[in-house]
Amino acid sequence: MIENKAAHLRRLWSVSALLASPTSLGRASRWLLFLSLLSSIAPPGLSPQQPNSAADIASLDALVARALERNPLVEAAAARVEAKAAAVVPAGTLMDPMLGFGILNFPLTEPGFGDFMTMKMVSLGQVIPYPRRLRLRRRIAEAELSAARARLDAARLEVIRETRTAYFEMAFQDRAREILGRNADLLSTFSQLAESRYSLGVGMQQEVLNARAEQGRFGEMTASVQEARRIAAVRLNTALDLWTEEPVAPASIPSEIASAAVFRDPTAIRFSSDALGSRAADSPLPPLAELQEKAARLNPAIREHEAMIAVQSLSVELARQEHLPDFDISLQYGQRSGFSDMVSAMVSIAVPIRRKSRQNLLASSASAELVALQAEHHLQRNDVLAEVAETYGELERARTHLALLVKSILPQTQAVFEASAIRYQSGSGSLTEVLDSQSAVFELETEYHRALSDFAIALAELEKVVGEEIEL
Repeated sequence: MIENKAAHLRRLWSVSALLASPTSLGRASRWLLFLSLLSSIAPPGLSPQQPNSAADIASLDALVARALERNPLVEAAAARVEAKAAAVVPAGTLMDPMLGFGILNFPLTEPGFGDFMTMKMVSLGQVIPYPRRLRLRRRIAEAELSAARARLDAARLEVIRETRTAYFEMAFQDRAREILGRNADLLSTFSQLAESRYSLGVGMQQEVLNARAEQGRFGEMTASVQEARRIAAVRLNTALDLWTEEPVAPASIPSEIASAAVFRDPTAIRFSSDALGSRAADSPLPPLAELQEKAARLNPAIREHEAMIAVQSLSVELARQEHLPDFDISLQYGQRSGFSDMVSAMVSIAVPIRRKSRQNLLASSASAELVALQAEHHLQRNDVLAEVAETYGELERARTHLALLVKSILPQTQAVFEASAIRYQSGSGSLTEVLDSQSAVFELETEYHRALSDFAIALAELEKVVGEEIEL
């Protein structure tokens, strides 16, 4: 752990004086003291994220649960499911009968009800659709309900993805801010060391200027990270239907995701082969073919499109019956004053005299729309399978990148830093070289957490495309 500033300054002045005075200590003693200072302020290499507590993991789950409960996208989709569900029964129900009242053959020259042709009329009429037509309309409404339910599932998966993506992005920005803070402290320490050596006449002014310039650069990077963190928090609050500037607690990648991304023990990391560019072995992900098969069955967009194809297929069948008439049945009762009452019955049907210019064209239009939907469905299925493969590749690329960082790249960069520190102590190197190599160590640590966050984000995207949570 880095010491506090006052303690650092005291040690810096002591070490600088010793380094400037060859007679104060022997070469070996000054060497050990210098390396002691570097080891106290240098990071221990990669510091993988520690496993989360159950409360941390539950916190992310609680955020997802709140988003599903409050997000307007889910609320709107759920309301449309209710609307479509309420429309199923009416679609298969007869229209209301028509009740009519009137007077038939009322005379104008001698008004009254004494004429035998004058009647007070009551009528009751009902339109009865051609057989199977009501059943088809109900099945269409049921298919539309299935499509609405698929859209609701898609909305839920989208909200889960958006919530997790914003959270994982915040986790990276929080970690990056911590790394930059340690880096800033380290640069401050080296800057003080350079100034002390320069004041004692054993250092160069250029080293002081380089250290200060590096401090400014990291100050700018810290400001950028803080703004990126604020933007990620805004996205999370939006998914949760909260005020955009609502404070958000620090985030971290759940331990099961971090463990799936990379082994914490570098000796446990293996690669599929010795060939350049080979993947990290022992992937926790299910096989790609299995995920693609699940996506073809469970992806909400595919299920919605299948439901819409069912709707259109039934609509084609309904359109082909358009020339077949509905039956308008009516019963009338006429009351006559001084004469016997009368009852009349009538059945009316439409005559399809314009079948070629109307009903047949409507059926052709419905059939063409069905062909278009089927072609679009084939294209959509291909797109989903390709997206699964692409996201799967992103996950494996992140795993391989993390494995290379942990197993070789970071240890080698750490060794470069230690070598530059040795050369600087012996007088053959420069502080600029030390600063550059130490900055590289910190940048690789940042790169590690960026790749870890990218893995978590890609996993959330893959779960959205597949349509269910992926067991690691």
